[in-house]
Amino acid sequence: MIMQDASSLPLPQDLAACHALIAEQGAALVDLQIYRETLSQENVELNLTIQKLLARLRGHRSERHEDPAQQQLDFGQDASVQDGLADAAVEQQAEAGAETEEVLIRRRKKQPKQRSEQLPAHLERREVVAKVPEAEQQCAEHGPRQLIGYDVTETLEFQRPKLWVRVTKYPKFVCPAHAECGVKQPPRPASLVEGDRYDTSIAAEIIVAKYAYHQPTYRQQDWFAGSGWMPDRSTLLNILASAAYVLEPLYQHYADYVRTAPVIPTDETKVMLLLPPEIPAAGDNLKSQRIHEVLSAARAANKSHVSARMWAYRSLGSAGANVFDFRVSRHRDSPAEFLKNYTGILLGDCYTGFESIVLASESRIVRAACNAHARRYIYDAREYHPREAAQLLAWYRQLYDVEDQVRGKNPDEVLALRQQQSVPIMDQMRQWLDGEATRSVLPKSPLGEAVRYLKNQWEPLSAFLRDGRVPIDNNETEQLMKQIATGRKNWIFIGSVEAGYRAAILLTIVSTAHRYHLDLWQYVNDVLRRLLAGETDIASLRADRWALSHPDAIRPYRVEEARYRADAKATRRARHRLLERQRLSRK
Repeated sequence: MIMQDASSLPLPQDLAACHALIAEQGAALVDLQIYRETLSQENVELNLTIQKLLARLRGHRSERHEDPAQQQLDFGQDASVQDGLADAAVEQQAEAGAETEEVLIRRRKKQPKQRSEQLPAHLERREVVAKVPEAEQQCAEHGPRQLIGYDVTETLEFQRPKLWVRVTKYPKFVCPAHAECGVKQPPRPASLVEGDRYDTSIAAEIIVAKYAYHQPTYRQQDWFAGSGWMPDRSTLLNILASAAYVLEPLYQHYADYVRTAPVIPTDETKVMLLLPPEIPAAGDNLKSQRIHEVLSAARAANKSHVSARMWAYRSLGSAGANVFDFRVSRHRDSPAEFLKNYTGILLGDCYTGFESIVLASESRIVRAACNAHARRYIYDAREYHPREAAQLLAWYRQLYDVEDQVRGKNPDEVLALRQQQSVPIMDQMRQWLDGEATRSVLPKSPLGEAVRYLKNQWEPLSAFLRDGRVPIDNNETEQLMKQIATGRKNWIFIGSVEAGYRAAILLTIVSTAHRYHLDLWQYVNDVLRRLLAGETDIASLRADRWALSHPDAIRPYRVEEARYRADAKATRRARHRLLERQRLSRK
């Protein structure tokens, strides 16, 4: 591969850009040193492994085989052991007086965190006065003793969830002398399942356990058995299916609500879909035809499952929602159908299907791309092209510094600041990409791929410069994929196409409630009850509106954690900028 000399690279003209470039180049050199040390360590470990394998192969018979009953101790894969060894090495360097940057970083990491040992203030307190023996209340010489106060201790206790059976009696009335009047009873309310056997509180517990705490139904059997009820797995699945049917109007409302947003970020991830015994026939609509096509192809290839997709669409702002949409493939039909009548900006990765959707929309939809994806390509090229990657990463560092300044401002203020500060940075980046610095880079090298990605997607990557409502990246929506990934490791697969649709409905309800730090069980239970009772004001059931009328259901500790994370991130970036300035000033 061809590396450009540092003297041939164009130097930035302003002080801030120089500082950012020097910082990135310094970070790149540190990364290269760490990478070389890692390779050296791996080389030593591989040589030791080869020696052990050769000893087993060529050694005496008693030395070739180990006792199969003897369990192995794997010290190399344990992260805690690796950290312990690293800490020991750092301490040895510190004792020797080698105050390197690694020593200082490790020393800061080892500082104990100040954690409050107080029990949460929002928990119920039940006061109990300790029993005092009669002999302690009386003094042998002076008679009864006087109470002067209490020493107070707090002990946290736990009680298993309780289950009980509500027995509802419906009175029956007749006219004694007039049998023709028949029997009269009060009307029975709508129920979740036939016979009103299971309350919405049971359904809420099953839904939250599976889609918030990632417990598959077979684990929930043991959970309920601990409280005295031992349900079949099919019973739990039937309750889930009934609840999803009741919640579908709210799901459709969330989807319609997201489609009113000026910007819709989207992303998708894989889920395993088992092939059904019988392939459904192709219907008149495109969705059923796509299902028949994908499942038939999998059956012809003798596969047991297909890689289906769970799409996520997220509206921005304080009154947003997270909507999931299940599809049997990653074909562009999926977002095309969801965005069929949408007018606005679609933010996502550089999936080629989005370009077709934009063209078919006749300019109704404008595409915006995620700059975090582009930056990731550049970051991956650091080991092979440290100088060039450092320059590009320095510009991205400046862009994200601007985003720190605009956080919390209205779109007009955001756009004005971006036009003033971010546009010149992007102009410099574009000139560099079109200049001599990249012409000698091999097209298939890591940097060549990064440069090609930036050039091909420059217009959608620059969309945030033309509209203050567009985020610079799609990280918040991509984080929703963790909810699917964590659940996927527990419930592993989706059993049918219908189950996939139900999962999308229930994930939407739970994820949106989680977004507003609500008590998930309380929200799902209340929404189910109101929908069964015939609630027609679906908008009032949205999590953002429901939270306003149920402030007691907002988890304050989750709100504090979110605020702390945001403040910590901003403080971290500000401290990093300050340290870089101090380091440069010392030079």
